[in-house]
Amino acid sequence: MFFDTVKTTFSLSFNLYNKLKFLKRSKRNISGRNHTGRLVFFHRGGGHKKHYRLIDFTRRLTQIPAAFLSYIMDPNRNALIALICYSNGFLSYILAPEGLNTLDFILSGFDIPTHPAAHSLLQNMLIGLRIHNLEFLQGLGGKAIRAGGCWGQLLRKKQQYAFIKLPSGEIRKIHLQCTGSTGRLLRRAQNPIKKAGRNRYLGYLPIVRGVAMNPIDHPHGGGEGKSAGGRPSVSPFGILTKGHWKTRSKKRSKHYLLRDRQLAK
Repeated sequence: MFFDTVKTTFSLSFNLYNKLKFLKRSKRNISGRNHTGRLVFFHRGGGHKKHYRLIDFTRRLTQIPAAFLSYIMDPNRNALIALICYSNGFLSYILAPEGLNTLDFILSGFDIPTHPAAHSLLQNMLIGLRIHNLEFLQGLGGKAIRAGGCWGQLLRKKQQYAFIKLPSGEIRKIHLQCTGSTGRLLRRAQNPIKKAGRNRYLGYLPIVRGVAMNPIDHPHGGGEGKSAGGRPSVSPFGILTKGHWKTRSKKRSKHYLLRDRQLAK
């Protein structure tokens, strides 16, 4: 009875989620700078004003069924999100997998989840199930498999660990007491960039070549005409940009990695 009332109310006022200000936060435009104000990421700035939608990655309201209300586009991510209403009246945003409809209930914390968007411990999930919003450490919420169109797969369970195949192809060991959600995430439609102004709306600044600058602005700058510069590709601070640093460190979690994503290609 409660869910019928909620769905009827929502159908009468389809823009209800625009009035839910407590599910949004203002987002500061840091323009590629870190917490000290230094520029650490180039060619970022401006863009249209956006609000951050508070996504429930932990799903702590267990054993309480929720009703699916609507898919919603989030400008901060390429995955769709879903507005749900729990039986106690609490509204929340979650990552939206495919297969949801207004006749389904979303469950969290139940044994052997099979419905889309169900959230449970890995030890309760069936082998071969597609999952997303995967935890790496118990209680910290989902950290992996959160992009649109992605899904992981539970391969097997052994002792205290589950073997998860990630979208990159690598296989990792995750503790069985960590949680995950079922289903494959939906990806929102991508509008083609038909003009330079659209990139500016998205917060991307124009990229200027280093050889086109003056020597004071870039190590590649200066010279007569289109000079090569006589040095390898570097950043404006003189740091090598190709192969200087490893883009990933596996020191801490090396013993949890069963198959590297480089070997999966």
